[in-house]
Amino acid sequence: MKSKIAYFCLGWLLITGSAVSAEEIRFPVRHDHTFGSCRGELIFREDGVDFITPEKKHARAWKYEDIQQLGLLSPQEIVILTYEDRKWQLGRDRDFRFQVTQGTIPPSLAAMLRAKLTRPLVSALLMPEGTPEFQIPVKHERGLSGTQGVLEVSDEFILYRTDAKGDSRAWRYEDIASIGTTGPYQLRLTSMDRVQGEFGGERNFVFTLKRRLDPKIYDFIWWKINGPQISTASRK
Repeated sequence: MKSKIAYFCLGWLLITGSAVSAEEIRFPVRHDHTFGSCRGELIFREDGVDFITPEKKHARAWKYEDIQQLGLLSPQEIVILTYEDRKWQLGRDRDFRFQVTQGTIPPSLAAMLRAKLTRPLVSALLMPEGTPEFQIPVKHERGLSGTQGVLEVSDEFILYRTDAKGDSRAWRYEDIASIGTTGPYQLRLTSMDRVQGEFGGERNFVFTLKRRLDPKIYDFIWWKINGPQISTASRK
């Protein structure tokens, strides 16, 4: 009888333990300062994000609504843009940059954050998707040097897949401000991305297409971005 009780208690602990861990995702991290760095633990909870560190002046606790934007810029890089002012930078919003020092960021964190954040998530972590509606081989123009990869257009996301470190991206349509083109071999996506240091609230991603843009692909993306607003307006 005692052994049955013991097995029952062990099973209950395993079940409740997994439930608790599902509500929190933790990483040992290095927080980079303007000069130097400190180490601690970054904890993604049900109601917010905590940075716990012996360096008390750098410790923080944010509710999700107090995070202006969060970026998962690589499997080991996280940026949290806050509403705090940097007075010595003419009021520029303060960001906190973290490097995960053990392991990597699981794609499940992106799914969790998309459900919790009140502002757009910037993510270089590409979650497994089904077969995309369209695929376009492209070059991402980045000033002096670009990267090459594939734009994958699906029902919920646009993904840019590339082997170049740190340049992959996943966008939800609702996080894309606009789409444009200057011709049949160029495509621009304007996203609400501020974690790369821009003062403005948008960032342009310009792609040179390796084959002529099919009008039905452009129309598909355009409607995914603008259709919900048009539908809402027509019901008023």
